[in-house]
Amino acid sequence: MPKPPTTNKRVLKELNTELKNLQAELAAVNKAAGIDDHITVKITTNQAHFERTKTRAGESRNHGVFYIQVDITTKSDTVFIPLSIASGKKPTGFLYQIEGTAAGAIGTATIKCRGEGITEITVGTIQFAKIPTGSTATFTIQITIEGKRAKIYNINLTKINYKLSLTVARYQSYTKELRSRSVTLS
Repeated sequence: MPKPPTTNKRVLKELNTELKNLQAELAAVNKAAGIDDHITVKITTNQAHFERTKTRAGESRNHGVFYIQVDITTKSDTVFIPLSIASGKKPTGFLYQIEGTAAGAIGTATIKCRGEGITEITVGTIQFAKIPTGSTATFTIQITIEGKRAKIYNINLTKINYKLSLTVARYQSYTKELRSRSVTLS
């Protein structure tokens, strides 16, 4: 095979570098758009309401209650999603943020999973939902926050972490934000 001239080698190298950069940019754009190779995510129920409770001292507290149902369908692989929700950066299944016109405090956050063929697996202290290939799991998320009166709040699910194998330490991430409805604590 004849050797290509040095000009062609240089052009080929530049084109390969540009191709790698474009592939990395495309992967980042796809993640932001919610295009994932392994799962499809869809909000099926999105509700929010205001509750006021009285303390023993007679003070009233304002709560926002958010109820979100998320359907996750696997595409080509079995997926393991931790059955946990948190507002921190520790490895959990669902990460969320409180967004509002004033500071809000976390009250409670719970998550449940159901679906045909869905099983729960415990590894150490972490509980996972195992979603077989082509199956859909419904995650029910209920979050209660405490906030200031006459302010508007909502919840953003910022990331869903999952694994393709329980023996692999790293998580894959679905990074498209899922927003709840807003509620005014009146």
